Amino acid sequence: MANEIRLIDPVLTSIAQEYKNANFVANHLFPVVSVSRRKGKIPVFGKQAFVHRDTIRAIRSNSNRIPQDEIKYIDFEMVERDVEVSLDYIEEEELSDFFDVERQATNELVDILLLGREKEIADYVQNPNNYTSDMKMEITSAMAFDDYSKTVDPIMKIREGIVKIRQKISRYPNVMVIGESTYRALVFHPKIIDRVRYVGLGKVNIKSLSELLEIPNIYIGLSVYTINGNDFVDIWEDNIILAYVEEEEKGKTTRLGLSYGYLLQKKGYPEVDTYFENGGKIKIVRATDAYTFVATTPGAAFLIYNTNHLS
Repeated sequence: MANEIRLIDPVLTSIAQEYKNANFVANHLFPVVSVSRRKGKIPVFGKQAFVHRDTIRAIRSNSNRIPQDEIKYIDFEMVERDVEVSLDYIEEEELSDFFDVERQATNELVDILLLGREKEIADYVQNPNNYTSDMKMEITSAMAFDDYSKTVDPIMKIREGIVKIRQKISRYPNVMVIGESTYRALVFHPKIIDRVRYVGLGKVNIKSLSELLEIPNIYIGLSVYTINGNDFVDIWEDNIILAYVEEEEKGKTTRLGLSYGYLLQKKGYPEVDTYFENGGKIKIVRATDAYTFVATTPGAAFLIYNTNHLS
């Protein structure tokens, strides 16, 4: 039987757009930018903003135009994702407030979409092949962060990545995303504990790491996924991603600047619509998103990977 008319639900769409999952951290590396088109071009920011230029204009003379070949653009094209759930009219009759069921279903659908986004971005930023040789560091067994018998100081290794980013973009990173297993290794590392005690910061946690490294925004990747519905796997592995990211406001930014990257999302999404099947007895609630993410300034990120070797 053919589907009946598809109806955009403004209330459920509003719920979907406002919903956040605290376990997801990918948006801190790729802040969301709303765009009206599904495909197009965006500027890539290199070092042209740091070129010392003559900006003085004499009377009746031409303006100081930046050469066109210094401005680069890259293409983007969004991909649509959607997921839906069915609700039987008998369930509606048995429930005192069917709207709460639809609200819960909407949140679960958005969670599924956000989980897919989280893993997609995590797979990209944790892949050493997506970094140049000078913007990544593999931690060998001789330097393992979770082997406290080694002489390596993890803070000094992280500082190497911090310096590399500044050399590339003249700015220190303001975001660090740490896999949960790496964070656990850092929290109990004797050298870090000694540093924290020496400066009187109390104990090793996100706040003390932030102060030691002078990185204002540190996030722990806690999200997991499962293939078989039983066994859970960490999305964020034993890795650290350092990045400079354009500051965002209320979860979104309207400015494309010197930043590691952006998530370009279709304006008005995620969107929730409903339609009926089986002669109106089955109501379908569907959540749809359309986005892509782009690393606009690859030099604004540094990967430290394979930090743990004992676990």
